[in-house]
Amino acid sequence: MNTEIETYRTLLREKYEELDLILDGLPDEALLWQPFVESPWRGPANSLGFIVAHAVSSTVYLLRRAEWVLGRREWRDVEGDEGADEFGPDNYHVAYLRERVWRTHGIADALLTAFVPPDLDATWTHPTESGRAFHVRYDIVHAIEHLSEHIGQAQLTRQLWALGSA
Repeated sequence: MNTEIETYRTLLREKYEELDLILDGLPDEALLWQPFVESPWRGPANSLGFIVAHAVSSTVYLLRRAEWVLGRREWRDVEGDEGADEFGPDNYHVAYLRERVWRTHGIADALLTAFVPPDLDATWTHPTESGRAFHVRYDIVHAIEHLSEHIGQAQLTRQLWALGSA
């Protein structure tokens, strides 16, 4: 029988496989391409490299935040896989970004593997905002949901790039 944590691990693996498929066969210049730069709603579109970099970084961030709730990490160490360099120029090289996708999958899977079922119900108050609390289960589910949202954006961006380059 699959546990809840095993289900989360399976979902994340499937999501990371989707990211790898999006990047498969792309030239580097596709990672810089934006479908539009002007929009009457919420400004410019993000590039594919930016979307994927943010997707994997935020997944690690949210799972590390769940670790913090359990007292396994200091608040100052709750960050994405590349910290302030999340959107660095390396993310516009397909080979690097594909490697980063699988590296962050390894980080995410290791974090999930370290959780046990009772951990999922843990809650802790934000270190500087007294009325705000974080929950392990919420952070895990939000990591998967947020990753999925950005995968959808990346899929559409890749399709639009393919149409424009065909």
